[in-house]
Amino acid sequence: MAVVLERDLSDTEQRLFDYLEQQLADFDLADLGPIEALADRMIAALPDAGAAWGPVVGPVYTSQGLQRWLGVSRQAISQHVQSRRILRLTTVDGVSVFPSFQFDDCGGRLPHLNDVLDALAAGVDDAWTWASWLNTPDNTGLTQASRMWQGDWKLVREQADEDAAAWCRQ
Repeated sequence: MAVVLERDLSDTEQRLFDYLEQQLADFDLADLGPIEALADRMIAALPDAGAAWGPVVGPVYTSQGLQRWLGVSRQAISQHVQSRRILRLTTVDGVSVFPSFQFDDCGGRLPHLNDVLDALAAGVDDAWTWASWLNTPDNTGLTQASRMWQGDWKLVREQADEDAAAWCRQ
């Protein structure tokens, strides 16, 4: 099943189509419902990387996209946001978005995010500041979120405590 389009594919697009072809070889796609619905579910799992906030917090999921990808209700996401286990940002036009750095490839959540956000909240109550703090690389090229994924959440929590205290002094 070779993909034929009216334009040339980039190397990345070609690799994606080749990989999908390989992975879908043993599936009977007819069993998965209308092809448009399948495509919509696949697209829902992709974060939006092209928005203006991309350089600050990286790719984000919309609320609807996150619900479809994780297979959970809006209420479940709200509960995770309230307990600071998921970080929600609200755009100036009132749209809820969720930075993708807080999820692994299978939808798992960033370990101990609530502990770190609780510490940051002691200094400033602004989710955009928290997201930027978590996703900005330091002089070693690592972000605080990547350190947390590596298991160094206690070190990140200590840094969050220090930075929150400094924010309070300003």
